[in-house]
Amino acid sequence: MNLEERIGIYYTSLTKSEKNVYQAVLANPKGIINKSIQEAAKTYNVSSASIQRFVKKVGYRGYTEFRLAVEDITSSSKSDKSSDKTNLWKIMNAYISTFQTLKDVKMDKILFQLVKDIKDYSIVKALGIGNTALSAEQLVYSMYSEDKFIEAVQDKIKIDYLESSMDSNYLLIIFSVTGSTETYKKIMTTAKKKGIKTYLITMNQESSLLKLTKNKIILPSTNIQNNDNTLYRVDNRTILYSFAEVISYYYAVALNR
Repeated sequence: MNLEERIGIYYTSLTKSEKNVYQAVLANPKGIINKSIQEAAKTYNVSSASIQRFVKKVGYRGYTEFRLAVEDITSSSKSDKSSDKTNLWKIMNAYISTFQTLKDVKMDKILFQLVKDIKDYSIVKALGIGNTALSAEQLVYSMYSEDKFIEAVQDKIKIDYLESSMDSNYLLIIFSVTGSTETYKKIMTTAKKKGIKTYLITMNQESSLLKLTKNKIILPSTNIQNNDNTLYRVDNRTILYSFAEVISYYYAVALNR
C-alpha cells in the first residue's frame, strides 16, 4: 500500500498530533527527503516522538520506510485533473470508484461459504468496535429480515468475555477497517486454538490478523486525492457498512437456490 492508501485506512484512528505530522508532510513533502528524523522534526516544527508515533500508527516498520514512501509519492505525483470539481463531486467520485473496484473483485466463493456458515451455525457473533460496530449492527438487522438471529459484540469488555466463553459451536464475523491487532489478535488466536471458525472482513491487506484465519475478505479502501493540502479523508466504514447488506443479499440468494 502507498501512503495515501494507508491514510485512508487509518485516518479515523489518528490523534490530533499524528494528523499534524501528516498535514505538515503533505504541505511540504520535500522537507523529509534525505533528512534524518531529527531534521524532519525541525523542518515541520513537530517532535521526533510524534513522527515516530505517526509512522507506527500507519503501519510502517520505521522512519526510513516512511520517508521512502513520501519520496515515492513526490516522484510519481501528477496534476490533479479533478481540481476544478466541487467537494461533493470528489466525495461521490471517491465512493463510486471504490464500489467500481469492489464489484470486480471475485468473491462469490467465500461469500456463499460465509452465508452457508451463517445458516448452519446456531450461534453467530458479529464483532465491531467504535464506528465499525455499525457494520456489525447492520448485519444483525439485515439478517432479521431473513429470519436469522445473530448478535453484535461491540466493545472490548464483551469481546474479552466472549473469548473465555466461546466454543466450537460459535461462528465469528469480525469487521475491522484496520485489522487491529490490539483489539482482535487475542480473540482470534484463542478461536484458532479452539477450532472456532472466524471470518475477518478488513481493508488492511497487510494486517497480521490475516494469518490467523483462512476465511478473510479484503475490501478496497476509499480516499480522496486532495491537491490543496487538506487532511480530511472520507470514512472507509461506509464501504464496510454497505458490505453488511451484500452479505444479507447473498444469504437470501443462497436460501432460494
